[in-house]
Amino acid sequence: MTLATAPEPEAATLTVARQAPDDVGIRQVIVTLDGRDFCVLLNGDSVTKAVPAGTHRLRFNNTLVWKTVPVALKPGEHARFLVTNRAGWGTYALVATLGVGPIYLKVERQTAAAPDPPGT
Repeated sequence: MTLATAPEPEAATLTVARQAPDDVGIRQVIVTLDGRDFCVLLNGDSVTKAVPAGTHRLRFNNTLVWKTVPVALKPGEHARFLVTNRAGWGTYALVATLGVGPIYLKVERQTAAAPDPPGT
């Protein structure tokens, strides 16, 4: 699922994706921005929305673990975050034994890719 909204003047753009190859593929990730619902990500999802420029608190929660990331956005800026539900030490043994195990969150701010040089 990919959702996008057009940015407003004096707004920034925020993309949150759950598309890492090492994601365990289970549990949803609930994302809030400044305490308000932003999106719910399943494995493979990406959501892009226009948000006000300024300082924000981005929170990720997989119902077991949460991470809070402060983010400052300038007007016109496009910030991209990659979130991964990852297995930790003993996760698979506990899942095999008990049917449940700890799933950890990894959140990375992505840097913009450099444009191709002219003439390539």
